[in-house]
Amino acid sequence: MGIMSTTAMILTKGNVHKLIVMYSINVFLTFSLSMFAMARSSIQKKSRINAKWKGRLALFVISFMLCATILVITIIEKFGEGGWITVSVTTSLIGLCFLIRSHYKRVAAKLQKLYLSLEDIAAAPESQPGTLDPTKPTAVVLVAAYSGLGIHTVLSVFRTFHNHFNNLIFISVGVVDSNAFKEERAIDSLRARTEGTLKRYMGLARKMKIPAAYRYAIGTDVVEEAEKLCLEIANEFPQTTFFAGKIIFERERWYHRLLHNETAFAVQKRLQWAGKTMVILPARVN
Repeated sequence: MGIMSTTAMILTKGNVHKLIVMYSINVFLTFSLSMFAMARSSIQKKSRINAKWKGRLALFVISFMLCATILVITIIEKFGEGGWITVSVTTSLIGLCFLIRSHYKRVAAKLQKLYLSLEDIAAAPESQPGTLDPTKPTAVVLVAAYSGLGIHTVLSVFRTFHNHFNNLIFISVGVVDSNAFKEERAIDSLRARTEGTLKRYMGLARKMKIPAAYRYAIGTDVVEEAEKLCLEIANEFPQTTFFAGKIIFERERWYHRLLHNETAFAVQKRLQWAGKTMVILPARVN
């Protein structure tokens, strides 16, 4: 945001009139998109809201038309007075967003292939492996979602440290962000999704015939909540080693670190400072 603001100031040479034009265009662009999204949401959720959904839809459609009309007129009338700068910068930013989205889609497709390659293990019959023994070596795996990355990490632990770990504990953190407050009882839904993911991993542990349990937390800071859970488990299970998965690329690009979070390394650093061992296992993506 700071870089974009500085760029705008340089391009306009601090001309307040041009800055106001830029602000107006982006404001009405935001209003137009918001009204369009609300109208679409009213149609999609018409069965879950009251019978007055048609009135809500009409309100949002009219608001969208008004905002879009003002937007178009402003661009046309003020194009030569700074409007071209806004159109250029905003269009470039939208294009960048589409590029980032396509990158995430490609990575997700490759991770889906990884999941399919592990489907035979996921389809194995479940068993009752027994209970956890705090005196035995314990592997604690940090997971975010039930995916190829998580399954690959679990399998890599027992392939790399063959016959060493007798217990398996899964950890996950449900992130409370702005999206979590868009619906009523959002926290309850987030908690249910997080626990549902961990229960699927419990099923994987039963198929592998390994005693397992899970722990989770709900919070705004993934690293902080994960650290608390890990330290609590370390006090309960003295012989604990922590694990997390990390996507690695055959050809690392400069933007990969910007687009793929470093949560695993941040948690590892905190646990190492606390004197605990954490291993990050790679999942290769070509």
